Amino acid sequence: MRNWIKKRLKGYQVPLATPDKSKSTTLTTKKKVAVIGGGIAGISSAATLAEKGFDVQLFEKASFLGGKVGSWEFESNGETLRTEHGFHAFFRQYFNLLGFLKQIGADKHLIPIDDYVLLYENNQKQGFKDVETTPGLNILDLRKYGVFNWITLISPFSMPLLGLLQFDFKKTFKKFDKENFAQFAKRTFMPKKMQLVFNSFARAFFAEPENMSMAELIKGFHFYFLSNDKGLIYDVLDSDFQTSFIDYCISYLKEHKVQIHLSRGIDQLEYIEDKFKVNGEDFDYCILCTDVNATKAIIGQSKGLENYPNLNRQAAGLQNSGKYAVIRLWTDAFEKDQRLPFFIFTDRLKCLDSVSLYHKMEKESQAWSKQNNGGIFELHSYAVPEGMDKETCRKELMNELYHYFPELKGMEIKHEYYQFRNDFSAFHTGLHADRPTVETEVPRLFYAGDWVKMDNCAMLMEGAYVSGALAANHILKAEGVQEKTLVQVPTKGLFA
Repeated sequence: MRNWIKKRLKGYQVPLATPDKSKSTTLTTKKKVAVIGGGIAGISSAATLAEKGFDVQLFEKASFLGGKVGSWEFESNGETLRTEHGFHAFFRQYFNLLGFLKQIGADKHLIPIDDYVLLYENNQKQGFKDVETTPGLNILDLRKYGVFNWITLISPFSMPLLGLLQFDFKKTFKKFDKENFAQFAKRTFMPKKMQLVFNSFARAFFAEPENMSMAELIKGFHFYFLSNDKGLIYDVLDSDFQTSFIDYCISYLKEHKVQIHLSRGIDQLEYIEDKFKVNGEDFDYCILCTDVNATKAIIGQSKGLENYPNLNRQAAGLQNSGKYAVIRLWTDAFEKDQRLPFFIFTDRLKCLDSVSLYHKMEKESQAWSKQNNGGIFELHSYAVPEGMDKETCRKELMNELYHYFPELKGMEIKHEYYQFRNDFSAFHTGLHADRPTVETEVPRLFYAGDWVKMDNCAMLMEGAYVSGALAANHILKAEGVQEKTLVQVPTKGLFA
């Protein structure tokens, strides 16, 4: 059965972009490209083009590269500390991103997480470390974890669950994009534990169940769980993102002569006769690797793009997911259960979706923890309840931390960094049909980011990296240069 499934899913990995060996390996004429946005997508675009000899300038409004994997210093109570946007998991089916980490030498910082754990409200916990990794069989294996029972499999109401194994872009989005997960769970009488698993999955895309497109959720479930045999266990970086990832990116970009402009936000483009004026300079191509909020603003304020109605309509329709919150706490206490992995999902009461134990993961955090005899905890609310303000959210996050870790009550918080943001992409119902693609209707203007619609299943960090490489590939193809090799998980489900 495992062999049949692997064959059916084409060995779990198929080509996405294959270079034409008859084309030149490098550019033979001078071409300038402006890459706006220094997150993973921007780094991917800039590196791919610079490798091929393009003159690339990378513009980033922050004082650091990385976007959502950026890292920065702050002062607190006489100490200089470092923080980030939040925990990131490097799943093993991130084939292209992980290949890039290996290419730049950052892969040596990857370490495996011990388990994939959910904490339930009633103080129970569930690990998924030993779940079968073969697609299809892994769903059946969830039965022994109490996620569902045999009644679920034979119930006629549960037949739509087969849609998880029938992923097909056109059919899935036509059938499920206007239905949210809460509606789907209700009409299929989904068991409570299965709902919790899916709720946690939906919130990983910064969406409440009543907002999350069921089609996007099926696509994500296909990408992470049902298209490959990599399982649920993933890797994390053993050091802060600047040290373990971004410094390597900067070295690689500079080695390939990319000009990096930090603290240089771009508010608008000027498009004149197939050229772009950015920061007072002319460029042959432009790749917007900004988040949905910035992209919407830049397109709306640009000159020379007024005659492209589809571009403007799609940009105006871009949405963020709503508010999310991240608190990092430096304390004088530790969790009681030392067997917990670095990252834990929680059955949220009001706000808390996950807790990260940085004192068990990052070298810098471990050093601080040892010196100060205390833990460093990061609390996430991926989708803050609508109408909840910043201070109320913080209060509820702390209350829920103490609910799941009562031993921390009374701890001293020596340092705190609290973020309350609204800059993540929405994967809500009904948005897919009009979501912009990598290639725009404007000649030589491209989009890249985890929010861009593609005909592959890559999501989150892998989606950002792949979209950046695909944008670069469009330019390489236009200039007669070999494209970057990219791979992907199969784009159809086991029973599609």
